[in-house]
Amino acid sequence: MRRRVVAVAAVIGLVAAVGVTGSAVAAKTRAFTLTQLGAQIIQRGTSFQAVYKVTSSLDGSGASVQVGKVKGTAFPLSGSDTLTAYFANGVSKTLNTFKLGAPNAKGISSLTGTGKCIGGGTGVHKHEKCSYTFKGTYNTKTTITEAKATGTWTR
Repeated sequence: MRRRVVAVAAVIGLVAAVGVTGSAVAAKTRAFTLTQLGAQIIQRGTSFQAVYKVTSSLDGSGASVQVGKVKGTAFPLSGSDTLTAYFANGVSKTLNTFKLGAPNAKGISSLTGTGKCIGGGTGVHKHEKCSYTFKGTYNTKTTITEAKATGTWTR
C-alpha cells in the first residue's frame, strides 16, 4: 500500500512538473513602435510595390516589401497592401489599409492607416497577433515614404 501511495505521489509530481515546464509559454501582449523609411520601386496603374528599412522596438532592424493597390487615381486616395517584414527573429506578414491626403505644394501627402498581422510568418512571428495604427508622409515626387506605427503584438 505504501508503495502505491509513493508511486501515485511520484506520478502526480511528474505530471505537475511536466505541466509547468512542458506546457506552452503563455502568450504575452506588448506595445510596440515601428518606423519605416523606403521608396516605391514599381507602379503599374493602381498597383505598386515598395521596399523599406524597418526598425521595431521589439524586433530590431529589418527590411520589408510592400505590395499594394490604390482605389482611384485622384487624391485623396485610399488603398490596401500586404507587408512582409524580415527580421533576425523571423518574418512577419501584415495587411494594411491606408489613406493618402492631397499633396501640398512640395508634393508631400499625409499618410494614415491601420494594420493587423495575417499569419504565415516564421520564427517568433509564426503565431503572433497584432494590430496597429500608423501615420507618416509620402513624397509624390520621390516616392519616399516615412511612417511610424504604434500598436500591440501578442506572441
